[in-house]
Amino acid sequence: MNDLRVRLNSLMRKLKREAETCGVIYEGDSAYHHIIIREEGERRTMYFGPEGEEAESSVNLAHPEKAVFEYPGMMLAALPLHPAGRRIAMLGLGGGFLPDIFSRHLPQYHLTVAELDILVLELAQTYFGFVPGPNIEVRIMDGRDFLEEAAPESFDQIWLDAFSGDYVPPRLSGADFMELCKSRLAPGGLLVQNLHQSRPDEFQEQLRTTRAAFGDFMGLDGRFCGNAIIISKIHGGPEGPEWNEASLIKAAKKFGPRLGPYDLGLEMKKFKVFD
Repeated sequence: MNDLRVRLNSLMRKLKREAETCGVIYEGDSAYHHIIIREEGERRTMYFGPEGEEAESSVNLAHPEKAVFEYPGMMLAALPLHPAGRRIAMLGLGGGFLPDIFSRHLPQYHLTVAELDILVLELAQTYFGFVPGPNIEVRIMDGRDFLEEAAPESFDQIWLDAFSGDYVPPRLSGADFMELCKSRLAPGGLLVQNLHQSRPDEFQEQLRTTRAAFGDFMGLDGRFCGNAIIISKIHGGPEGPEWNEASLIKAAKKFGPRLGPYDLGLEMKKFKVFD
């Protein structure tokens, strides 16, 4: 009986591997990641991890402007909180979906993207149609190094959208990193973090370090994913809306309300107070 169970388990693993290879249009290794790109119906997705277990970026091939993942809309909801803050640093490129929205819909913003892995950039261009617009600059370098090289108060917003596996890389978290972000933000600047709640201990620790550095923050809680967007502000600069759901929805309607495939008013309704 035990021998039969072993053979059945081996067969199930083999069938699972064969199923997962269906639709694979790219698989390879960089210095930092094992990367798989799969086509699943109308969706093309970039995965990291030995078995391609961590979805990083996705596009709807039939409707490239249609949202696939939920979290980009929640990150974009930061814009009405600081509409004059147009110098943005983004750590992490993925397939380039968010930078593409800035190219198409937000030419008045200047976005500098720091991406560690040059292969990620090449795959974004080859398989996801990423073409940086004139307001987009991509730097191939470590995100922390990028911020350390920048002058104080260089940015109005810093967006953290970098993952190593299923969580933020250690170099882009912790108290020292929070202080580095603070020093690179101009008065009134925002830190916008895309975090995942799959590791509760790490998630809570990131909230504690964020609160220690910035004080109270605003949270948006994903309804269809495990992501949470944490938005922090440093003192000074123009006053933005109060951080409650009604004020945020009003600010979103004034700003847009739509941005690409996202209704920012609906995104603001994901407002949550994280303990």
